[in-house]
Amino acid sequence: MTRSIFLCALISLITLPVLAADQTVNYIAEMSGMVCAGCKDHVTASFTKLDGVSNVAIVAGDKPGTQKVTVTSSSPTLTKEQAVAALGASASTYIVHAWKKSE
Repeated sequence: MTRSIFLCALISLITLPVLAADQTVNYIAEMSGMVCAGCKDHVTASFTKLDGVSNVAIVAGDKPGTQKVTVTSSSPTLTKEQAVAALGASASTYIVHAWKKSE
């Protein structure tokens, strides 16, 4: 009986990280500066390079001239600073006004 309890505990420990890695987090960014399809492509490509990102969706924002960017990632710790750094030299063109985890 003790051996089967040990095996169950061992299997739980082995599979737990795999299950945790399958969870995704959505980040919502409020941005401005994207004025054409090429701009959206650049932002999408830049954010896709961030850790664990599997999807980037861009739609019109709530305020005129802004865009709402939804970034889906397996990383629970992406920051606004990382997003700005991913934009590279274009960071001064595309302004990230806000970056937060979706609840």
